[in-house]
Amino acid sequence: MKHLSVHQLDDQIRQYVNGQRFDRIPQGWIRSSRTAIGMTLKQLAKRLGFSVPAAKNFEMREVDEAITLASLRKIANAMEMDLVYYFKPKQDSLDDLLQIRAELKAKELLERSNQAMILENQEADNKNKSREYDRLITEIRNQKLSSLWD
Repeated sequence: MKHLSVHQLDDQIRQYVNGQRFDRIPQGWIRSSRTAIGMTLKQLAKRLGFSVPAAKNFEMREVDEAITLASLRKIANAMEMDLVYYFKPKQDSLDDLLQIRAELKAKELLERSNQAMILENQEADNKNKSREYDRLITEIRNQKLSSLWD
């Protein structure tokens, strides 16, 4: 039965690594990892060179999102683990993120242009709008990336 938590945590870690899961573990990674490998709070505290209440405080601060990366790294090392830290785009890839930003920017530009054309009774037909939209996306993607965030 003890090995069940090891397998469960291994499965959860695999889901994060494979990009299948991104939610937080409610009890936090420190406590989940520590208990899965059978390490007591007292043993963790000793390995860190801190008191048991200080080690417990690390677990609580992680859950409250008030712990530093430096602390997480020390704790990971004490449990003979690596801390993995990265930003993941909400889309499938960075390229998808940039494409969506370019599409939004092109849509904004087209809407502004279309408003002016309506006022002048020169509204473009849907085929021309679509072509212009595609052209704008290409043009925007070829500009500096920072222009996507204005």
